[in-house]
Amino acid sequence: MRVEIAIALCAHLGLLSGCANSERYYGNVYEGLKTREAIVHPSVEQKPAEKSMSYQEYEAGRKKLLESNDKK
Repeated sequence: MRVEIAIALCAHLGLLSGCANSERYYGNVYEGLKTREAIVHPSVEQKPAEKSMSYQEYEAGRKKLLESNDKK
């Protein structure tokens, strides 16, 4: 019974993901993975909060890097 529920859930998620804006989808995945990493591997020391890179900053840096590689 659990297998059928899991398959049905995955099928619905697969269909719904096609309706999402890909940039928003990838941005949410990026933010979710960043949050998960902070939860799974918390730092032992209490460091001052570092400004982490937003998805928009990451995407801009990635595009810049890809453009510089295409010119070579």
